Amino acid sequence: MRRRSVILPMAVISVIILVGAFTALSIGSTSSVAKTRTTGIAGMKRPLTGLIDMGVQTSYAPDRPFPTVSTDAITPYAGSFGGIVVNEGWAQLEPTPGHEKWNDLDASLDAVSTWNTDHPSTPVGVKLRIFGGDEAPAWAKTLGGSPITIITNGLHRTFGRWWTSPYGQAWSSFQHSLAARFDRNPLVRAVSVSSCATLTGEPFVINISRSAIRTMVAAGWTSQAQQRCLQGALADYSGWQHTPITFAFNRYRTVNDGIPVLDTSVTTEIMKACAQSHARGGPECVLGNNGLSDTATTGRSASVYSEIDSLWSKTSGHVGVYFQTFDERVDCGNIAAAIDHHAKAVEVWPPNHAYKGFSGIPAATLRQWNDALQAGRALSCAV
Repeated sequence: MRRRSVILPMAVISVIILVGAFTALSIGSTSSVAKTRTTGIAGMKRPLTGLIDMGVQTSYAPDRPFPTVSTDAITPYAGSFGGIVVNEGWAQLEPTPGHEKWNDLDASLDAVSTWNTDHPSTPVGVKLRIFGGDEAPAWAKTLGGSPITIITNGLHRTFGRWWTSPYGQAWSSFQHSLAARFDRNPLVRAVSVSSCATLTGEPFVINISRSAIRTMVAAGWTSQAQQRCLQGALADYSGWQHTPITFAFNRYRTVNDGIPVLDTSVTTEIMKACAQSHARGGPECVLGNNGLSDTATTGRSASVYSEIDSLWSKTSGHVGVYFQTFDERVDCGNIAAAIDHHAKAVEVWPPNHAYKGFSGIPAATLRQWNDALQAGRALSCAV
């Protein structure tokens, strides 16, 4: 997810029947959801498909928790969405080391469950996106050294030393606790990888302005440490044995003498590890990119889309693919391009006070796009 509220631009998933468990969930009560958190299900959940509401995006302010997810935006479009993203900050879920508080996340899952009860023929699944970065708890920001402040677009944002072993171990431990709690919950259908992420929920997105580089290097950051962090992301999420994880890829930039330099070989290496993860005993990893636009597949991100195509073709059983639109604009061309690049899911922006998001699209059109994604059917767009 890209953060509108911090000025930065933001560069799967349907109702899927979960081996006999999802139907019971979709028509159950809030109390029945609580029960599924402990009873669990057998086997790997199939990925969500279709259009995905990106969920509440109104926090991103330090020390302010994400609110309970709102299903209001999708209510007029029942049947046009396969899922909704539940966003949470690490700080609100683990305010003190090793002591998790699941109340906020439980409340969001209960809200989605209630919506499903009210819409039994068109239920939605949940994708979890947990933010670290400046959403990390204060105690984690002191691991491996004192916190650092990086100025981005005039905003002072405080981070822990995410590239160090103490911080990485705490993040990985939290992810395993999260998986132990929710991996067997049939409502949770996907989990977004956000290891090493700072500016957004995307692991490869990092502030590489000269001032930011100077700050990070002075604190001990190196390109090699950043690369090791990214290479360890799949291990961070290895506790998710029943729930697919989704990984947003961008071109990797190393730093030579304070200057960022493209090194797409790092991106390619980790994309291959994602595609092969489940076959090697790791979590089922879905390839993705959070910058879908009319020019994404031919512009700066072209190499990522090309590698997705290649891995989809080469991977036995075909690796899953998802995308997220670059900003609030979504049109037929975006969805058609996503399908052309083998995506079964596209995250789209909900409306807020600043823009219409998907509410600017007729319900019948959204349903058509949703159906095409779920079926993997090419979409014809009128010129």
